Amino acid sequence: MANWPPTLIFMRREWRFLIFGCLLMFWTSPGQTYLISLFGDVLRLDFKLSHSQFGGIYTSATLVSAITLWSAGKLVDRLKLIHLAWWVCFAMAICATAFSQVQGPISLFFGILLVRFLGQGMMAHIATTAMARRYALERGRAIAIAGFGFPIAEGTLPPLITFGLTLTNWQSIWVFLGLAVAATTLPTMHFLLRRPINQDGTRTAFRPPISSNQRHWTRAEMLRDKRFLMIAPQVMIMSSVFTGIIFHQTHIIGTIKEWDFLWWSFCFAAFAVCQVSSSFITGWLIDQTSARVVTPYVLAPFAVSLLLLGVVEAEFWAIAILATMGLSAGATNPSFSSLWAELYGTQHLGAIRSVGAVLMVFASALGPLAVGAALDSAIDLEIIIWISVIMTAGTSILCWLGLKSA
Repeated sequence: MANWPPTLIFMRREWRFLIFGCLLMFWTSPGQTYLISLFGDVLRLDFKLSHSQFGGIYTSATLVSAITLWSAGKLVDRLKLIHLAWWVCFAMAICATAFSQVQGPISLFFGILLVRFLGQGMMAHIATTAMARRYALERGRAIAIAGFGFPIAEGTLPPLITFGLTLTNWQSIWVFLGLAVAATTLPTMHFLLRRPINQDGTRTAFRPPISSNQRHWTRAEMLRDKRFLMIAPQVMIMSSVFTGIIFHQTHIIGTIKEWDFLWWSFCFAAFAVCQVSSSFITGWLIDQTSARVVTPYVLAPFAVSLLLLGVVEAEFWAIAILATMGLSAGATNPSFSSLWAELYGTQHLGAIRSVGAVLMVFASALGPLAVGAALDSAIDLEIIIWISVIMTAGTSILCWLGLKSA
C-alpha cells in the first residue's frame, strides 16, 4: 500500500464516506432536469400543456424550491449528518412514488417542487457540503469522487426510462424510482456513515483542519463581497442554459433537429464518461493548484457544445455535443464547491454553499421558461444558441476578473 498512488490510498481509507456521497448524488436524479424532461412530452400530452405552460409550471416549482433551500440549506450546519441525510432520502422515496399520482397542472406543480427541492436541492447540497467540510488537502478529489454518482445516473437512467416508456406508462416508472431510492439508501445509510478504523477522519491527512490563518466568513459577509457578485453569474449560466435545452430536449432534438431521440438518449453515456473524467481531472488540478485558478475556464467546453448544437446537421454529432457538455458538467461541481471553501472558509460552509445551490436552482428555473417561450414564439434555435454562447463567454470573463482580484 505504501507504493499506491495517493488518490487510491485516500479512496481505500475513506471508501464508506465517498460511497455515501456517490449514492446521494445518484439519487438527486428524480429532481434533476435531465430526468424530468424525459417525461416532458407525455406530461404535456396528458395534461394538454404548451411548451411555455409546462415550462412555467417547472419554473414556478423550481423558484419555490430555491426559496425553500435558502433556509433549509443551513440545516447541514446544525443537524447530525446521518439524521438529516436519512430523512431527506426517506422523503425523496415518498415523493418520487407520490409523483405517479399527479393528476393535472396543480398537482404537477407540487410534484415537481418536492422532487426538485429534495433532489437537486437538499441531496446534492448535503453530499457536496459533507465532502468539502470533511477534507482539506483532498477536497477537490473527494467532491469529484462523490460526484461520480451523478454521471452514473445520467449514463444509465435516460436509456432505461426512454425504453421503459415504450413498455409501460410514466406512472409506473415513478413508482419504481421511489422504491429504488428507498431500497438503496435507507438500509445502507448507517453502515456508510459509521466511523470504523481508517474511515473515521482521525488521520491527519484526511481531516479538514480549521486553519487559524483563514478567515471564516458568514453568509451575510459573503453576500457583500464583490468577488462573489462577479462569480455568481458564472455559477448560474450553465445551470440556466443547460436546463433550458435539456428540459425541452424531446422537442429540440426530435422535432427541430429531426434526430432519433433514442439515439440521443444513448449518447448520454458519452456525457457521463466525459463528466466523470473531467470531474476527476478537475479535482486533481484543484488539489495541485487551487479552485481560483481552475474555475474561470470550466465553461469553455460547454460553449463549444452549444456551437455544435446550433450549426451541425448530422445526428452522429450528438456524441460530440453531449461529450463536450459533460466536460463542463464534470468540472463545475468540484470547482465551485471547492471555491466557496477556499474563499470563505468551512465554519459556515453549509449556509455559504446553500447560496450557490440557490443560485443554480434559481437559474435552472429561468432556463425552461425562457427557452419554452422562445420555442412557442418560433424563434430560431440558432438565435437561442448564439445568445447562450455570448452569455457563457461573458460570465466566464467576469469570473476571471473577480478571482484575479482575490
